[in-house]
Amino acid sequence: MKSCFIYSPQFGRFFIRDGHPWHTARSDVCYELCRRYSLLDPDRTRVIEPKAASREELEVFHTPAYLDLLQRANKNVFEDYMLASGVGTAECPVFEGVFDYNALIAGASLAGADLILTGEADVVFSPTGGMHHAGPDFAAGFCYVNDAVLAIKKILRKGLRLLYVDIDVHHGDQVQAAFYETDQVFCLSFHETPDTLFPFRTGFETELGQGKGLGYNANVPLPAGTGDEVFSSAFKEIFPPIARRFDPDVVIGVFGMDMLFSDPMANLLLTNNALVEAVGIISRASPKLLAFGCGGYVLDNIARGWTLAWAAMTGQEIADDQSLTLGGVFLGDRDVSLRDGPHMVAEKTLAETRAEAERVVAYLKRKIQFLLG
Repeated sequence: MKSCFIYSPQFGRFFIRDGHPWHTARSDVCYELCRRYSLLDPDRTRVIEPKAASREELEVFHTPAYLDLLQRANKNVFEDYMLASGVGTAECPVFEGVFDYNALIAGASLAGADLILTGEADVVFSPTGGMHHAGPDFAAGFCYVNDAVLAIKKILRKGLRLLYVDIDVHHGDQVQAAFYETDQVFCLSFHETPDTLFPFRTGFETELGQGKGLGYNANVPLPAGTGDEVFSSAFKEIFPPIARRFDPDVVIGVFGMDMLFSDPMANLLLTNNALVEAVGIISRASPKLLAFGCGGYVLDNIARGWTLAWAAMTGQEIADDQSLTLGGVFLGDRDVSLRDGPHMVAEKTLAETRAEAERVVAYLKRKIQFLLG
């Protein structure tokens, strides 16, 4: 297996603003912990430093006027008209280098797509990627440029079939919207129900695609309070048969660490054990895998979860998985385990979330099996 890890120290040098939930150091902490656990051995893995995407590459999905706006904002310049495109809000503020940062994210994801397409890698991980809420002409949900859509479009130009599987806590709404009418991409998303979480209006199980894409879109909205048992059961019921039946050439995985019980931005109660198990299942079902980190708002969770995920993607064993004194700025001066301990879910909550997840799974099994024939 040929693997590539995409990383640049430039990511962490950008600063959004005090108190903003998005940590630009997300790839730094993941890279450093993977390195400490010897998961980036040059005999097995190439570490690739990306270049920023060009305007031409960004215009494959984004409008020229919107990119002009981001370039104007790049010098930390805010003008009232930007608000109509979602830029300058508390969610997606203007900051020094806002265009440069997001062009680098997109460049990393496009580099990953190139590595897959040229056969230089079978597995690629870009931790800072997965900005799945950005639209053609607007920013939303901390996302300004949709690197996932750009990477998918690049792969589709080669005539390949692609399965997009998103296990971030938020629905990948703008990826779904971009490919809702095609049968060349199957979009599958596991997320907290939009009844209780952003983006609120999309991500329901009834969204199955349209036109040629009918039957090539599936959402598994999970109720607040969902824990490992309910998530894992739903995932194992839905993902493997879709992966077998759709038979993709390439899989793009979005592996957010914001489903965790300790993440402040949502209402699910998973541990990283369930997420990493899902990553392993996805990896084994993928002829080629391009993975993005996406969400996660606690650096400790990001570092541990993505390190475990990278090991699962590449089939590597982690020496002394249970405990290692790391020290420094990432996990503190203490003995830690990469894996979360068990997190208990109240019996009533477990019963309610299980019943709702089973209802959604049963609905999708009827609809997707029928529509795929």
